Amino acid sequence: MKLILLATISLAFIIQGYGQKKYFENKFEHYSVEKKNDTINFHTYSNGDGSSRKGILLYIQGSGNDPFYKIFKHIDTIKTSKTEEPTIKKYLEVHRTIPFNLTEFPEEYLLVVISKKDIPFEIYGDDFIVPQSFYENDNLGYRVWQANEVVNYLTDNLLKTDNKLILFGHSEGTEVVAKLGTINNKVTNIGYFSGGGNAQYYDFILDIRKSVQRGEITEKESIIEIEKVFSEVKDIYKHPNSLSKKWLGHSYKKWSSSVEPSIDNLLKINIPLYVAHGAKDRAVPIETAYLIPIEFIRHKKENLTFKVYPTLDHSFSIEPQSENDEYIEKWDEVLTDFLNWCEIN
Repeated sequence: MKLILLATISLAFIIQGYGQKKYFENKFEHYSVEKKNDTINFHTYSNGDGSSRKGILLYIQGSGNDPFYKIFKHIDTIKTSKTEEPTIKKYLEVHRTIPFNLTEFPEEYLLVVISKKDIPFEIYGDDFIVPQSFYENDNLGYRVWQANEVVNYLTDNLLKTDNKLILFGHSEGTEVVAKLGTINNKVTNIGYFSGGGNAQYYDFILDIRKSVQRGEITEKESIIEIEKVFSEVKDIYKHPNSLSKKWLGHSYKKWSSSVEPSIDNLLKINIPLYVAHGAKDRAVPIETAYLIPIEFIRHKKENLTFKVYPTLDHSFSIEPQSENDEYIEKWDEVLTDFLNWCEIN
């Protein structure tokens, strides 16, 4: 079973077995950093012993409040015929938000992921209630602060001499790595995946204009819809700290404190920067990503590599075109391309 989300990556798969703790990825190690009366939890994964390590890959995921692993226990009674005794089938259904195939993750790199505020690494079932503290801290500033503290810990404790410390941001995570790249000089390479160049509000207007071009709405209807966006954005900045007022599932506080043109931060970065985008992305239109190479050329900056995947979507997969087609994930190929680039940049 596969779940496809536009705002964040959620991959689902079924694993046979029952009752084994960490049955899925038992190589994770868990860390906590105490700062400013707050606790930052992050997790590392490696397929190697560290002897041949080339660097650390800090993956910053997109939006949402899902844990890295969400597990459902199933017990089914199966009877194939009237004469046979029924058998009991026990299995675990696992939803994960780490997109890479960890069994194939390169031995030369240590993968690091950061839990969002008060979101556990894993949960069982649907009983978990997202705490208010998550919503209070679900903003760009907090996520950048978290990631910055983790980078500092990694360089002081886990990063070997001459190893690279690589940031890999996807979707909303691109905004985090772009801003972090302007304040932490310990990072050696940045990957910016499925992120635009403009403020996100612009993407909504671009989507409306594309709907006109596809003949889905009229020009008059588009003007009305765009005015609704303007009105909503104005209201957000009239109530910038509101957690109760929401738009598109996120609080006004998140919108007002998180939305800024990433191009402003990207242009301040001088280390090697790799921007990748799927041409079939329906969450962040590729048109807004093209602002990035244009502005780098205009500012005579040469630290950018810009790559477009013509057949891939927001989650770097090939979407089925008919009910007979499969959803084909290409995350591992995209990751390989990026890491190969990191080795020579």
